[in-house]
Amino acid sequence: MSLYGTDQSNWQPNTITEGDFIICKATEGTNYVDPTCDPKYQMNKAAGKLLGVYHFARPEWNSAEAEAEFFVNNVRGYINEAILVLDWESSNKWDVAWAKRWLDKVKALTCVKPLIYMSSSVTFEYDWSSVVAGDYGLWVANYGTNDGTNHGCPDVGFWNIVAMHQYTSNPLDKDEFFGDAKAWRAYAGSKGESKPAPKPTPKPEPKKEFYTVKSGDSLWLISQRYGLTLAQIIALNPQIPNPDLIYPNEQIRIK
Repeated sequence: MSLYGTDQSNWQPNTITEGDFIICKATEGTNYVDPTCDPKYQMNKAAGKLLGVYHFARPEWNSAEAEAEFFVNNVRGYINEAILVLDWESSNKWDVAWAKRWLDKVKALTCVKPLIYMSSSVTFEYDWSSVVAGDYGLWVANYGTNDGTNHGCPDVGFWNIVAMHQYTSNPLDKDEFFGDAKAWRAYAGSKGESKPAPKPTPKPEPKKEFYTVKSGDSLWLISQRYGLTLAQIIALNPQIPNPDLIYPNEQIRIK
């Protein structure tokens, strides 16, 4: 089961969200509180929506501990009711240790494990094993063609499961949460709820494409024609016992 909703900041008007939940920007750095956070939060709470709040990290300016304390001090009224999130999209994305310290500090102050938000590309660019080992869930952003349609959860690095997917910013940020309301409340640390293990998100089977060998072809020539390395085309065709010997009309996988 999935839930659908939006994440918003001061760029959006104070309205009741479409779908099941809203995640509001609460703070940034150590001196900014989004003035629309509480109005959005309270009207959506009154409307029965599930809730979340996030902190936009500024690792280039401040310590992780100072930003964690600033965030917690400004969201105390939401703890055990809203999912807590670290928004990891400023500069210094390489500083995984900073992110881990922020997550650990918020957990120590609230007894709630936050999620971390980042682009799918960032999950592959740095070593997130310490964050995964800390059992901090992933909210991943990947828009595909950004046409407002959900094209499915992308591949990610390090995490075996994804808690939530931001699938478009058109016309505003929209998200799919992989769980039900009980799972949401467990991530929020609601009393009496234990966080379930979300089901792995299905990944589409890659479409296979083939090339028919012609006289004079070699694996190297075919690989160059289709933008592959020789090693890649050999790996795609384990049925070929000798890569130096291919024959006309033989089917070679190229994707």
